[in-house]
Amino acid sequence: MPQATLLFWVFLLLVLYTYILYPLVIWLLAILRSSTTAADEPVDRSVSFVVAARGEGVRIGKRIEELLEQLDCAAVEGEVILVLDGPAEAESHAAQEARDSRVRVIALGEHRGKAVAISEGARLARYDILAFADVRQRWQEDALDRLLRNFQDLTVGAVSGDLFLETGNGVTAGVGLYWRYEKWLRRNEGIVDSVVGVTGAICAVRREVFHGVPEGTVLDDVYWPLRVIMQGYRVIHDSNAKAFDRLPDKACDEFRRKVRTLSGNFQLMALLPSVLLPWKNRVWWQFVSHKTMRLAVPWLLIAALVTCVLIPHGFYQFLFWIQLTGYGVLGVTMASGLAARSRAISAVASFALLNVAAWFAFWMWISGNANRSWNAIDYTSGEPSPQTE
Repeated sequence: MPQATLLFWVFLLLVLYTYILYPLVIWLLAILRSSTTAADEPVDRSVSFVVAARGEGVRIGKRIEELLEQLDCAAVEGEVILVLDGPAEAESHAAQEARDSRVRVIALGEHRGKAVAISEGARLARYDILAFADVRQRWQEDALDRLLRNFQDLTVGAVSGDLFLETGNGVTAGVGLYWRYEKWLRRNEGIVDSVVGVTGAICAVRREVFHGVPEGTVLDDVYWPLRVIMQGYRVIHDSNAKAFDRLPDKACDEFRRKVRTLSGNFQLMALLPSVLLPWKNRVWWQFVSHKTMRLAVPWLLIAALVTCVLIPHGFYQFLFWIQLTGYGVLGVTMASGLAARSRAISAVASFALLNVAAWFAFWMWISGNANRSWNAIDYTSGEPSPQTE
């Protein structure tokens, strides 16, 4: 069946394009394009930190103190706006303990989700630049200063910092390797034009180009950067502005997080369909290649497996059994914990985890559960420590 043979190679080529060919093309374009680096001198800006919190307890007090130190280190006028997503007396009390006039606490009367929380905080902000931060992560001392330097370029509308992940063993170690690959890709996209999403735990945007995020939006850190790009600005990635975090210890927690995140990509295209129109979205190619194609990869892999069955040729029958055996061995390896013994195996396992999550994400979105309430993952091994990868 020549049609089935052609389809098999098309499916395989699309998978290779998504994870190998597209990144290579972006890398080559980034080399050809001269990048504008942030200036060394400080900038005259003012900053409103916006922090959304839910169920964080007394940890919020320490975090607010750290963000105030960021303002002091950058020597800028600013404030910290803490938005409590629903009733949270302990969080409010911890925030008040900061005893600093630069701290404002806004309590939403009911759980509305992170998108509403950051939108409300941004609406009430007083200063030029909005800087978004979470409670759990820690920023390097000069991170805010590094972010602000990028706004000397008037074409830059938003900046994403660089999140370093502390990983454990097993599949999560492979996720750490995948995150390095993802950051490398984002850096190159930012040099070519713009990244198609920022790291929500460390980013900043000009206040006048931030117009809020619809309630229930899962990927707020992709939605609003795309809106910034579609207003004619660039969104870039600054590797010198560093934050630190850790992955959840359990692979099941990381899987749950990825399912929700990937379902948010389906939701995003429904909320902002213009991103799929090349005459409205100048980074259309990057968005489709980086975001949309990754959602298609699990279906392409399934289609490649099924297509091999339809081709009456020994070579393709052999490929079928190779694929089936590989998936089986990988499943046993992940279930038995053998992935912890090898970085290569853990990297392959994390790729499998990502694609299984992408498959489940479609069904979560189609069932209407993509915008379920904002639920935090339990990180049981303590706070992230500042370290390099």
